[in-house]
Amino acid sequence: MPDGSESKHLPPDDDMTEVYSSYKSVLFSLAYRMLGSVTDAEDIVQEAFLNLNQVSLHSIHHVKSYLWKVTTNLSIDFLRSARKRREVYVGSWLPEPIINGKGTDPADRAIANEELSIAFLHLLENLNPVERVVFLLREVYSYSYDEIAQLIGKSPDNSRKIQSRSKQKVGDLSPKEGGDRGQKEETVRDFIEAVQRNNIEKLLSILSDDFTIYSDGGGKAKANLRPIFGIERAVAFLMGVYRKIPSNLIFMEADVNGQPGMIIKADNQILYVLAFQFDDDKLSALYNIVNPEKLKHLKKLK
Repeated sequence: MPDGSESKHLPPDDDMTEVYSSYKSVLFSLAYRMLGSVTDAEDIVQEAFLNLNQVSLHSIHHVKSYLWKVTTNLSIDFLRSARKRREVYVGSWLPEPIINGKGTDPADRAIANEELSIAFLHLLENLNPVERVVFLLREVYSYSYDEIAQLIGKSPDNSRKIQSRSKQKVGDLSPKEGGDRGQKEETVRDFIEAVQRNNIEKLLSILSDDFTIYSDGGGKAKANLRPIFGIERAVAFLMGVYRKIPSNLIFMEADVNGQPGMIIKADNQILYVLAFQFDDDKLSALYNIVNPEKLKHLKKLK
C-alpha cells in the first residue's frame, strides 16, 4: 500500500487509543468520500475499530491494511442501501458540507490535508458503490490495481476495467480543484454582492454560460426540486431570490470542503451553506445545501 504506515504491526490492547488516533482521520476521509455524510462516515469508522477489537490481535499483521479493508467494505455495503433511499429523495441530493475542517475531529485533519470539494463528491454520485471506491482508491489514494483487488475481492484486471468505466462516467474532472485561492474568494464575494445589489451585469460577468444551481432541501426546507441549468435561467432565479432576501440574514465567508464558500445565518442558526464549482475566473455551479439534517453537525459553528 502507498502509505509506509501500512507495515506497522498491531500494538497491545492498551495502545488501541493510539491506533485510533493514528488512523481515524484517513479512514474518515475515505468513508466521507464514499458516503458524502459526516455522521455516517463517523459511524463507519467507529464500526471499523469495533471490528478490530473483536478479532485476534495475533491474526493481524498490518493495522492500516486491515482497517482500510473493513472501512472499504462497510462503505460499499452502506452506500448500496443508501442509494435506494437517494432514488426517492426529495429534490437534488448533495453531500453534507464540512466547514473549515470543523464539526468533527477526524474531518478537521482530512480537510487540512486534502481538498474534498462538494462539486467532486456530487460528480461521484454518477458511480455505483464499487465503481466509486475503485475510482477513489486509484485517483485519490494512488493505490495499484493489485492493492485495489485485495481490498474489494476482485481480480486486478477486473479492477482496471471498473476504473476505466468509472472514468468514462465522470469525465476528466480532477479530484483537486486548482487555481488561485485568493481569486476564488474574490469571485465568491463578487457573486454574493451582485445578488444582494441586484447587479445583473456583474452576475453575467462572473458566471459561465452553463452555470447550474443545485439545491438540497430534502423535503425538510424550501428548495428547488430540480437543478436550474444555464446562465439566463440561473440569473432570473437569483434575481427572484434577491427580492425575497430577509433583512436579518448574515452572510459569512467560509471554507466549504476545502474551497471558498459561504454560510448564511439568521437568529444564530445556520440556514444555508453555499458551495461553488470554479472554472478559471468564473463560477460554473452553485450547490445550495439547506436541508437542516445536513447542517446539524455544524452546530459548533454557531
